[in-house]
Amino acid sequence: MAERGPLVRVLIILMTCFLLFHRSWPAALAPTPPAGTLCIPRERDALRDFKAGLNDSGNIMSSWRGADCCRWNGVGCSNRTGHVVALRINSPGGNSYPYFGTMGGEIRSSLLSLRHLKQLDLSNNNFGGQPIPELIGGLRSLTHLDLSYSNFGGRIPPHIGNLSNLLSLQLNSYPGIQFTPHSHDLAWVSGLRKLQLLSMSGVDLSAAVDWFHAVNMLPGLINLELEFCGLQNTMPPAVHSNLTSLESLHLDDNPFNTSLLAKILVRVWNLPSLKILSLRACGIHGPIPDVVGNLSSLQTLYLDSNQFTSVVPLTFRKLKKLQFLELSDNFINRDVTKLLHLLPSNELQMLHLSYNSLTGSLPDWIGRFSSLKALYLDYNKLSGEIPVGIRELRNLTELWLNSNNLHGTITEDHFTNLAALEQLWISHNSLTVKVNSTWYTPFRLISGGFSSCILGPQFPSWLIQPTMEVLDISNTSIHDNIPAEFWTGSPLWTLDMSKNRLVGMLPTLGDLELGTLDISSNELTGPIPTLPKTLNYLDLSNNNISGPLPSGTEGLKLQALLLFNNSLYGTIPCSLLQLQQLESLDLSNNLLHGTIRKCPKGYRTSSITTLNLKSNNLSGPFPMFLQRCRKLIFLDLAYNKFSGSLPAWIGSMLPQLALLRLRSNMFSGSIPGQLSIMKGLQYLDIACNNMYGNIPKSFGNLTAMTLAPNDSGALSNLFKAGEGIDDILSKYFTDSLLVDTKGQQLEYTSGIAYMVNIDLSCNGLTGQIPSEIGMLVALKNLNLSWNSVSGIIPQRIGELRALESFDLSHNELSGEIPASLSALASLSRLNLSYNNLTGTIPSGNQLRTLDDQASIYIGNQGLCGPPLTRSCSGTDKSTLIPEEHQGMSGIVIPNYV
Repeated sequence: MAERGPLVRVLIILMTCFLLFHRSWPAALAPTPPAGTLCIPRERDALRDFKAGLNDSGNIMSSWRGADCCRWNGVGCSNRTGHVVALRINSPGGNSYPYFGTMGGEIRSSLLSLRHLKQLDLSNNNFGGQPIPELIGGLRSLTHLDLSYSNFGGRIPPHIGNLSNLLSLQLNSYPGIQFTPHSHDLAWVSGLRKLQLLSMSGVDLSAAVDWFHAVNMLPGLINLELEFCGLQNTMPPAVHSNLTSLESLHLDDNPFNTSLLAKILVRVWNLPSLKILSLRACGIHGPIPDVVGNLSSLQTLYLDSNQFTSVVPLTFRKLKKLQFLELSDNFINRDVTKLLHLLPSNELQMLHLSYNSLTGSLPDWIGRFSSLKALYLDYNKLSGEIPVGIRELRNLTELWLNSNNLHGTITEDHFTNLAALEQLWISHNSLTVKVNSTWYTPFRLISGGFSSCILGPQFPSWLIQPTMEVLDISNTSIHDNIPAEFWTGSPLWTLDMSKNRLVGMLPTLGDLELGTLDISSNELTGPIPTLPKTLNYLDLSNNNISGPLPSGTEGLKLQALLLFNNSLYGTIPCSLLQLQQLESLDLSNNLLHGTIRKCPKGYRTSSITTLNLKSNNLSGPFPMFLQRCRKLIFLDLAYNKFSGSLPAWIGSMLPQLALLRLRSNMFSGSIPGQLSIMKGLQYLDIACNNMYGNIPKSFGNLTAMTLAPNDSGALSNLFKAGEGIDDILSKYFTDSLLVDTKGQQLEYTSGIAYMVNIDLSCNGLTGQIPSEIGMLVALKNLNLSWNSVSGIIPQRIGELRALESFDLSHNELSGEIPASLSALASLSRLNLSYNNLTGTIPSGNQLRTLDDQASIYIGNQGLCGPPLTRSCSGTDKSTLIPEEHQGMSGIVIPNYV
């Protein structure tokens, strides 16, 4: 459940903003007067002055010309008097979040000349964080005021409380932005006795301890929306509830707890008009209070993303009018049959119980919920078979049962009456779908998920449906060709057929409108086909695809292209590297050769954040093309034939780089100290090249190696599931990366995000180990083996308390082993063999727990003391030295390129 929290939170924010912004304009703009009717000159002058104070870069007010202001866009006049009664100036909508419009500037006092103004809407603009002007409180005729999502900041003027005729007040703000409007109290609201709609979501009300008392003074209030307001667990003494007209109450994303919830509901339970109650993501603990069942008019109840435990109260049976119940993302751990017994079945249309810990089997009588249109039981612990009785849910359009422990066989009988079904998700269960190959489904799916169920071995032709847009049949035991009609019979946008045994060649896909296509881990052959122009994500990895990379990729919208583990050959074309929207490119483990060209005709900057070219036959210098990739976070060029020196510009031109892997190439020259400019670099591997010179002292400035990696790190962000392409890419980053650590190659998946590594082994480095290395206290793996490093081991190495693997073997180090080494409590692998170390081996509990004790110190004739048999008193008890150099446990003999 914790993993899904941020995604749910974002969806709630976007849904809230959508509902608020599209809430119907309470009273339509007054109709335009008949031809020949002119607006009042004094009011026309006021409007012109009002416009002069605004910055209208989007030309929203371009129609404000001529004498008749009543015909200007956004201006509404009275048919009877010609007075301006409505003013609505909004920037056009955008797709970003948060979205701020193009209109801003100063709201001038000339607005006060519009004495008959009833409706003022300046929402969805951008006033740059300036406070809402106090003069708004002088527009005494206003009945509707909407200043939402216009980037106002500062204190909300209590002068708004003078607008005694207000019916609707909307001051919503995007939560968590730079400028957040606030109010220390809501006493001024109590004067708005006619108010029917109060919406202040996103406004900081954390200091407004009087919020409930203030809104309780509004007897005509119908809708109250105070989401993301920071409302605290402070309540006034009990008061008589005046909110008898309240129909909708939204208090989502406030830091409430059980006691506050109970107190609110004690006041709410006797409100006969309440139809909607939403307390999403309020951090509420404990059981759901019984008093909820007394809300006899309730139609919608949202309690998701809290920490409710136990089952719903018995009083829920009294909610006869309940249509929408949302309890997902909680800790409800009861038997699903017992829970369903407690719910009213009369009018329930949507039941959302995802991401809980429900157990038991679905009852065959589930068909009693005859009005049910959407049933969400995914991500629970349900077991048993799916009952045939589910076919009695004749109005069902959505069924989500994925990620449970369900088993058994599903046949045509389960779907006999489900003609309305549009979304069916049963992925990640132990289910077998066994239907006739000629079965004609009674439904037309828009989306379907069957991952990890058994659909094969034949291709499930019943899924070729003219309405299918999203389909996941990954890991479903299909061993077959993909029918030609599959590509033309469905308007697919997202398709996942990975982890099967699909064979044959892919047809030309250029005419399709696919956005996401994953056919990885199959047995496909042949070349990469012509791709759809609409494609955002393509994964053909782990197949037998051969031939050159496609060169005619100009105009593609690809954001991710994953082709690793195939048999592709040839060079990498510039058209591919220059795709404007490309973020992730993985061509590793192929047969590609040649140099990577500079591609001078492309865009000046690249969007690439992840580039993996390892294990090919690529050659030439460090790619100059990368100078454009200023967003690059992950770069793996390992196991190729790149040569030449490492350019100093890496540090300045790749400022966001977190992982740099260059091992097993033919790079030469010194390690540029400018690498330390990359403050986010936490994984550096230049092993097995021909580097020489000193280890840069400036490595002590690698900031990301001084702090323990967390979920906000650049590398960690690549592994997070988000929305859209980010969610898809998080799946890609579950693939493994081999890391040379602890004397062996270990396979890391998402754990690489927390790996802090320096590997400079197998080079020709000289000089001393800089003591500044001891500043990198987050290091987990440090490997300087197989070089010619001399001098002593710095005492500050003992400050690397996170170190798990430390290898200095096969160098020319001298002096004593620092006693501080025994303080490395996390150390599980140490190798100091084949140096010129002398003196007593430090004692310490951690050092004594390491495996292959003697092999850690072999090849240092001057060392003495346990675990060696050479006594430090001068009596030689025949030092324990293995006979062979190679093959020792824990020792890796690297292969030089």
